[in-house]
Amino acid sequence: MSEQPSGPPAGPPTGPPGAPRGPMFMRDEYQNLTEEFVKDVKTDLGDIVDCLLLVGSVVTKEHIAGESDCDFLIILKDKAAGENLEKSMEKISEVVVAYLEDPLYSSLLDVEVLSKEQIPKTGEATDYPWTRVLVAQHGKALIGKNPFDGIKVKEEDVKASAIEMAQMFLEDMEAIPTLEDADEYDKLYLTVDAVLGCGCAYLYYNGEKEFYRSTALMLFEDNYKDKIDINPIQTAHYLRLAAKSVSTDKFLENSLKFCKEVVKQLS
Repeated sequence: MSEQPSGPPAGPPTGPPGAPRGPMFMRDEYQNLTEEFVKDVKTDLGDIVDCLLLVGSVVTKEHIAGESDCDFLIILKDKAAGENLEKSMEKISEVVVAYLEDPLYSSLLDVEVLSKEQIPKTGEATDYPWTRVLVAQHGKALIGKNPFDGIKVKEEDVKASAIEMAQMFLEDMEAIPTLEDADEYDKLYLTVDAVLGCGCAYLYYNGEKEFYRSTALMLFEDNYKDKIDINPIQTAHYLRLAAKSVSTDKFLENSLKFCKEVVKQLS
């Protein structure tokens, strides 16, 4: 990876007279990470990677800085899959580990790897969740072409995937009180994840397609506050923003009720 700047530039800030005196040095770690990762994939993995997608809220710059992941989806070339999959994953791991060991990027990077055979085809059954197909379709191709473009997604398939998604996060939510090695902070973090996961499943089931975890609250407040108690979603969102004034009293209890209600309504 390229060497990162070690501090602010020397000398006084420049600009027209009377201009606001903002920070002398600003760095967008998401943009830097994207540029660095693309460069390393091209250099070190160009022989096995057919497509690299940037997916999620970073694409539309609706992410929560320092909290949202920078999500990448790698699609392997045919020759890199099958019997060569293990070797391909080893090569990818070598690149990814370098970022996970970098304190600038370790908490941001998330990478998913697929072979072309794992990409769903219109009208065919698939193990790949259709809700994630929707996310991938809104991804930005950084290398190659987006293979999810043109896939027709059926409403009933999205609903089925949303139900499975909600059930999975409910199970996660139910398991949190039993985690002996998790402290209160860990349990709070896991609860936020489960609530937002169930919330996104609820939105997918109800036909919402263009949203992210960072923007889910707006949809709930605009369209669903009369259909389900959105307080856990609000609390989870503000906790992601590191709001100091948010109350977590009975948050775990109310979150479990929320997840159960989501599964009930979707089922």
